[in-house]
Amino acid sequence: MFRYSIIVCLTGVISFSAAAQQVLTENEAVSKALANNRNIQAASLQVKQQQQLLKSAINLPNPDFFFESPTGKFYTGSITQSFEFPTVYRNQYRLQKQQIGMAQKEKQLTEAELKYRVKVLYLEIQYADSLSTQLYIQDTLYEKVMLSAIRQFKAGQIDYLQQTFAETQYGEIHNQYKQSLIRAASLKARLQWFTGIKDSISVEPLIVVQSQSQFLSAPDSTALLSNPAIQLLQQQENLAKQNISLQKSKALPGLAFGYFNQGERNTILFNRFRVGVTIPLWFGQYKSNINAAKTEQQIIQSKQQGLQQDLSAQVINANSEMQTNWQSVQYYQQSGLRKAQEVITTSQRFFVSGEIDYISLLRNSNDAYNVYQKYLEAVRNYNLSVINHKYLMGQL
Repeated sequence: MFRYSIIVCLTGVISFSAAAQQVLTENEAVSKALANNRNIQAASLQVKQQQQLLKSAINLPNPDFFFESPTGKFYTGSITQSFEFPTVYRNQYRLQKQQIGMAQKEKQLTEAELKYRVKVLYLEIQYADSLSTQLYIQDTLYEKVMLSAIRQFKAGQIDYLQQTFAETQYGEIHNQYKQSLIRAASLKARLQWFTGIKDSISVEPLIVVQSQSQFLSAPDSTALLSNPAIQLLQQQENLAKQNISLQKSKALPGLAFGYFNQGERNTILFNRFRVGVTIPLWFGQYKSNINAAKTEQQIIQSKQQGLQQDLSAQVINANSEMQTNWQSVQYYQQSGLRKAQEVITTSQRFFVSGEIDYISLLRNSNDAYNVYQKYLEAVRNYNLSVINHKYLMGQL
C-alpha cells in the first residue's frame, strides 16, 4: 500500500501553466519599457531639438552698421547686409532636414535595442517560471519519497543506502528549486526596473512562438534594409551627400547690399545705396572642405558595406540556430516527452510490483524529468533564436 501511495504522488503530470491571475504580456512590457526609458526620452528630445534648429538653417550674418564722417564735414550712418548665394541657404535647409532624419533614425535604433533587451528578459522570466514550476513538482514529490523512505528504514523494510539516496536526491532538487526561485525573482526585478512597474509581475507561460521567419541560407542585399543600424548609416550617407552640395555652393559668389551716404548731405537718395559681390578668391579652402565631405561619404559607404557583411553572417548563424533549435523542439514534442512519460509510468509499475527499489525509481524519475527540463531549454533557445533573427532583420 505504501508503494502505491508513492506512485499516486509520482504520476508524471507536468504542468507549465501559470496561476490564474492577471499577467503582463510581452507587448505590454515592451510598451511600458519604451515609455519609461530615459534614453528614449532623450532621443525624442534630440529629434525635437533638430526640428527647432530647422528655423535657423537660413542663418543670415548680422548687418554691419557704422556711424562715420566720410567727407570730414558731418557724420552719417551706414548699414551693409551680406548674403550667401541663395543655393547655400537652400542646401543648409536640406542639410538640417537630414539632421532631423538622423535624430529619428538614432531614436529608432535606441528603441530597437531596448525592445530586444526587454523581449529577451521576458523570455528568460518565462523560462525561469516554467523551470520553477517543474522543480516545485519534483521537490514536492521527492520530499514525499524521502519521508516514506525514512519511515521504511526505521521499520526495517529498506536499507540505509536507499534512505540516504532518497535524502540526497531530495536535497539536490530542493536546492535547485530554491535557486530557480531566486533567479526568477531577480529577473522579474529587472523587468520591473525596465518598465517602472512597482507591483509584482507575472508573465505569460512559456510556449513555442509561431514565427513566420524563413530559414534562409544567405540573405540578399535588400533583406537587411530594415535593420535600424543599416538605416542609420543610410541616413548618415544622405547627410554626407547633402553636405557635399552645401560645401560646393559655399564656393559660389555672395552678395552685399547697403546704404551709405559718401557724398554731401544733399546727395540724391538713389546714389546713397551700394551693391557688391563677394568673390571666393581662396578657392583652396573650399576645395578642401568639398574633398573632406566626399571622403566622409566614402567612409560611411564602407562602414555600411562592412555592417551588411557582418549582419549577413549573423543572419546566417541565426537561421542555423533556428533550424537546430526547431529540430530539438520537434523531437521533444513528437517523441522525447512521450518516452519520458513512458519511463515514469514503467518505473512506477515496477516499483509497485517490487521489481525495483527507491534508488532505481528515483534515478529513472531523474532521467525523465531531465527530458522535461531539456524541452523547456529547447523552447527557450528556439524562441531566443527567433528574437535574434527578427532583431537582425529589423522586425521587432
